[in-house]
Amino acid sequence: MTRDYYFDNVKGALITLVVIGHFLMPMDKTRLTDSLINVIYLFHMPMFALTTGYFAKHVYENGRYRTDRIFRLIWFYILFKLCAHVTENLAAGTPITGNIDFFRESGAPWYLLAMIWWNLSVPCQAELKPKTVLALSVAAGLLSGYQDSVGSVLAVSRTLTFAPFFYWGYYWNSSQVKEFRSSRRRFLFFAAACFMGAAVILGNDHVQEINVIVYGMNYSRMAPAFYQWGAVIRLGCYVGAAVMILGLMAVIPKKKMFWTFLGQRTLQIYIIHRLLRDMMEYGGFYETVTSRYRVNVALVVVLAGAVTFVLGNSWFAQGFKQLQKVPDKLYNSWKQDP
Repeated sequence: MTRDYYFDNVKGALITLVVIGHFLMPMDKTRLTDSLINVIYLFHMPMFALTTGYFAKHVYENGRYRTDRIFRLIWFYILFKLCAHVTENLAAGTPITGNIDFFRESGAPWYLLAMIWWNLSVPCQAELKPKTVLALSVAAGLLSGYQDSVGSVLAVSRTLTFAPFFYWGYYWNSSQVKEFRSSRRRFLFFAAACFMGAAVILGNDHVQEINVIVYGMNYSRMAPAFYQWGAVIRLGCYVGAAVMILGLMAVIPKKKMFWTFLGQRTLQIYIIHRLLRDMMEYGGFYETVTSRYRVNVALVVVLAGAVTFVLGNSWFAQGFKQLQKVPDKLYNSWKQDP
């Protein structure tokens, strides 16, 4: 069976943007760094949620559920959480000792928790119409921002906020993707995405709060005058993210590229790069390489790209395969128990 490289290319481009965004975050805020971060954060995680949904089609088929996937995600979440507890405290200059709250997460491991919830939800909506699921997920994502009790506990806030993109990907079949890729209208989305990116950069002073809202934060964090409009603003972010997603997908190549392998190893890159960035903070990297000079910002972007390629190599892939065998063995043992 010939591998479809298109989504590998999509995921490879996305994970590179994730690393670039995370490497830029600790730098002192300037118009350049804010502009880059705002453009990336407008769509890169919504697009990752879409790809997660696209590849979740086989989680539940013919009445059979792939429980092994949940075991793997829980395993990697626990490992990521433990490692991040150490590196984040080192970076912050706080004691490593202390309790680890596995049930509350707003940092990088949140996405693994969200993947668990999204995958668990697949059988629950099997009998519902796609339009119904999409409408309900959008409503939940918009209204959750008004509820103070919806927060970082089990990453529920971000899970709900990004759920519409997961279900979009889940219901978007390969023939529809091919139809979009072969249609001329895709260039209109690319042009619209370029226009939107330019608008975000030019309106940089006014979009920082919007990016916070699209990432699942409660609307109460907005200025009081905008609180009641939180759902409308988040809906605008949804639309903007959708345009950016389709614009990027319009120009991603179908054939195997030099970065294609990155899309096949996104989990290892996602986990390791975040730990590495914490250690860079701990080592004083961002005190030396400041955003005072634009060349330093360009240097960090290039460094992030290089790190993405290094972490995507086969050595790390082999290591992650060995780690993956642990939950697989536990799962197989559990299945064999009488």
